[in-house]
Amino acid sequence: MPEIKILQPILGDRAHKFQQCFSPGVIELKKRSDGEVEAVVACARKDSGSREVLRHPEFDGCVKLLKIKDHYIFSIESTGALDPLDLMKEAVKVLKNKCTIYKKELAVITS
Repeated sequence: MPEIKILQPILGDRAHKFQQCFSPGVIELKKRSDGEVEAVVACARKDSGSREVLRHPEFDGCVKLLKIKDHYIFSIESTGALDPLDLMKEAVKVLKNKCTIYKKELAVITS
């Protein structure tokens, strides 16, 4: 899961350029109380991981691009023969069986 931390305010024209460095929907432009436009993270999950923002020296030290290490995103695609939800259920069954086998083998080794 991507995590985007804006370390210092990015305002005005820079905010518009900053927004263009990310996939649509990742960065949102909010109007502040002083009327200035500021870039804020709207949905980091939509980030494609392009790292385009790091190519622009004016954003050096303004943003930190990270990954949340214990969060995973995956998708399931089907050819249409089976519903994706059914595929997911079957995949979980296979994984559970493999874990059971692994636990038994581990018990034998540690005994």
